Amino acid sequence: MAALMIGSSSKPALLLPALAFVLAFVAITALTTPAQGHVFHVGGPRGWRVPDAKTSYGWWAMNNRFHVADELYFKYENDSVLLVSREEFDACNATDPLSRFADGSTTVRLDRPGFFCFISGEPGHCEEGQRLIVRVMVHPAEPAPAPGPAAYAPGQGGDGSGSGGGHGGSSPGTSSAAAAVAAGGVALAAAMAALCVGLVLLLQ
Repeated sequence: MAALMIGSSSKPALLLPALAFVLAFVAITALTTPAQGHVFHVGGPRGWRVPDAKTSYGWWAMNNRFHVADELYFKYENDSVLLVSREEFDACNATDPLSRFADGSTTVRLDRPGFFCFISGEPGHCEEGQRLIVRVMVHPAEPAPAPGPAAYAPGQGGDGSGSGGGHGGSSPGTSSAAAAVAAGGVALAAAMAALCVGLVLLLQ
């Protein structure tokens, strides 16, 4: 009887370290898994080009929410994409960009909160409205950005580039925040499952 009691009492002692290891592994995996951003197709199916009367890059940007790890996809021909400072953006100055892209298929990762300003490198295109400024949110719950100067919103009444502007036609607000929440939910579910299994084994 004594031997039986010793054997049964040592079972929880052996299971607790294993349970702690499983929970720690799940937590570390959840914290180190990078969030998957949302891909926004600038200009929708029309791509990056001089806007017409029904297109407004400013209107499109104000009706989407951008977060760190999201990406902007520019598709264009015989043109370029310049990442510029706010001052160069306001002046349509393409002479000293922060970055220049001219490969016809450019993906720019939004790797920090704040403003990202883009203009076309082709002469006259920026002045005709081919420029885009996006605000990357610090937190998903932050209020929507206030409308900026009319300089980057050539037309407020059009549908902008919102048709297809988000990957798969998703509604505004779909972003890396949703991916991070989903990853956290999966990790929490796995941790709870491991805890339940451990408790069942302890009670047997």
